[in-house]
Amino acid sequence: MGEVSSHVGVGAPYLARHLGVPSLAIKSIKSIGTGQMAESYRVSFIDGAHGQLPPSVVVKVPSQSESSRTASRITRCYELETGFYTHVQSLVEVSAPTCLHVWFDATTDDFVLVLEDIVNGKQGDQIAGATLDQARAAIDELVQLHSPLWNSSRLDTLSWMPRHTMESSQGTRDLLRSVFSGFSTRFSSLVSAEVLELGNRLVEKIDGYDHAFPNNETIVHRDFRLDNLLFTESVNGLNVKVVDWQTVSISSGVTDLAYFIGASFGPEQRREVEDELVHRYHDGLSQAGISMSWTEVWDQYRLFATSGYIMAIVASMLVKQTERGDAMFAAMANRHGQQMIDLETLSLFR
Repeated sequence: MGEVSSHVGVGAPYLARHLGVPSLAIKSIKSIGTGQMAESYRVSFIDGAHGQLPPSVVVKVPSQSESSRTASRITRCYELETGFYTHVQSLVEVSAPTCLHVWFDATTDDFVLVLEDIVNGKQGDQIAGATLDQARAAIDELVQLHSPLWNSSRLDTLSWMPRHTMESSQGTRDLLRSVFSGFSTRFSSLVSAEVLELGNRLVEKIDGYDHAFPNNETIVHRDFRLDNLLFTESVNGLNVKVVDWQTVSISSGVTDLAYFIGASFGPEQRREVEDELVHRYHDGLSQAGISMSWTEVWDQYRLFATSGYIMAIVASMLVKQTERGDAMFAAMANRHGQQMIDLETLSLFR
């Protein structure tokens, strides 16, 4: 099975055994995605040699980059993604790929995921940005993710999941402080001077960001952006499948909203559409029976513009460096930084 087989010992006999079919004959294996934290492959089967299984599946395994493997151990991202498919997917209503097989070994931090292949899915393009129709469809999925467990006591049963508190976020604050100088140097020609200066003030005031967190919480994706969304067309319009659950955690739902909007648009377009999109999210929560005022949602949206800038800084310095990755992280930093400036986000820190 080529790269997949040599990396984690996943071949046709393994897949056949764990997917419940007598045998499989593999036609092709193709790498998909950018593979910054893990490697994903589309495995296609020879016609008539896959039983009741679909003609192809997606197999996801650990990264072959040692820096990304180190980052995975720090962030627990392999454990979190396999945990999502094992324990959480059935509790929320978000549309994500069907999981056909999941395995995780805590000792070695190895994993295998075999997922539904969204054959006709078109991956969003983080650098190009979102269309308004894509953004609307994505925000509807956020409501489906957040509303089922909003302030639910069932969150307490998911003790393995990261949960935002002042104490639990200490590591992120320390990491931000330690890597920002390197980020500023590496991205000095790609990120505006104004945004880099904002980064200096963000690092100085980062404790105030965590102090300002509201007291509502739910399941959040924490990397809800276009590259992690697959879009398909249907008679009912645009549909979305949400992938890459490596950062799933328990926190305030509006973090995902602010992160998505800020990352998906250049500043001028964001200013034109953000009021409509935040209203769409607020209306969706209201229809799901969640009581939050418009002012509460809007102020949280302003505060959580911070989340995208933090992600751009920290993630860019942890994962393996690629040309597209640097372009993506620079776009995120510029967009989220300007989002913070426009919304006067630092004024909300406590």
